[in-house]
Amino acid sequence: MSSINTYPVQNRTALGSSAAVTLRKAGIVPVTVSRPGKPSAHLQVDEKSANHLAANVVHLCKLDVDGKAFTALRGEIAKDVLTDQIKHIDLIEVDEKSEIKVDVAVIPDARNCPGIKAGGIVELRARKITVRCPANNIPDSVSFDLSEVELQQSVNVGAIKLPKGVTLVTPAKQLLLSVVIPRGMKALADEADAAKAAAAGTAPTATGATPAAGDAAAKSGDAAAKPGDAKAAAPAAKK
Repeated sequence: MSSINTYPVQNRTALGSSAAVTLRKAGIVPVTVSRPGKPSAHLQVDEKSANHLAANVVHLCKLDVDGKAFTALRGEIAKDVLTDQIKHIDLIEVDEKSEIKVDVAVIPDARNCPGIKAGGIVELRARKITVRCPANNIPDSVSFDLSEVELQQSVNVGAIKLPKGVTLVTPAKQLLLSVVIPRGMKALADEADAAKAAAAGTAPTATGATPAAGDAAAKSGDAAAKPGDAKAAAPAAKK
């Protein structure tokens, strides 16, 4: 678990989209803190602190309002798609001693993966999993060792070994990752197989003629036999 940073914030009285635009022009970022069983807190933080929070807070941070601090869980951070400027921050107030559900990143360790050594690549299907743990013991991420995962093998979420005190909420049978053949290599293999199949289909027969040539000869023979049919032969000479 990473260290918990503290950020000074102020109460925000002017609400609404136009007020938020005015704040952002002044270098202030609106913050909304959800509080279970209580009304949400509307706060504001300077842009520098907002950028630091976005870059350094994995899960928990502390907010200091007029000398009174409380702990909050990181939520959604909305950014402008063009300028990457932070537009709004959502947080959730938590009790550090309580047990909560939280999403944690999954980091695959493929350094000794036999499937990778055989030319495969990792397709990560679940980049995050949901776990339950004490708020003051949230892991920044969980690692999964691929040292026993072969090529064309898949692994479910239940195979992850979680730290003590952390339990899995995501269904254990949900697909976590697969080690697959890269598309480029698969395309080359398919082309090679097609070439082999084509070569086998046109290979000469034991008599030296291809099956197609034999069929053509048989048809030609049938056609030549028809003029010699007994019914088409000339009348026999009279005695």
